[in-house]
Amino acid sequence: MGKELPTTKHESLEKLELLWAKIESDFKPFNRQVSVADNPISAFTYYVEMGKYPPPEIMIDVMLGFNTYLESKGDISLDQAFLGITHSKYKSVSFKQQSSLKYAEFDRFVYSGQFKSLDDAAELFLSNISYEIDQDSYLRNYRRWKRKK
Repeated sequence: MGKELPTTKHESLEKLELLWAKIESDFKPFNRQVSVADNPISAFTYYVEMGKYPPPEIMIDVMLGFNTYLESKGDISLDQAFLGITHSKYKSVSFKQQSSLKYAEFDRFVYSGQFKSLDDAAELFLSNISYEIDQDSYLRNYRRWKRKK
């Protein structure tokens, strides 16, 4: 995250590295040097979803982000604390990720079934969601998401 670690954080990193050395072989073929995400929050989430412990540097980045956020006394958002960016709601990491997950789930649904059309798939998919969504708007946004992807 670009911040210098105070001595206590260096000590935390050293302790985490010792523990990491005991489990690192379980991570094959993962390569710790290759980034799995473009920010510490997504990297942390990736490892945990895979059922793996995040590497020490990611845990330290997450800790620093939370410390920065908590020390701000509410003056900054989590995006500012972790990524150093200020933005509107629609450009936030959480908004983008939730939006992406929503359409990725539909994308898997489409490819797992045999539908005559995307409209048929959307109709069935959206009928299983508890809140009402306009099908045309949903498909328009889905197509936009696909193009950006």
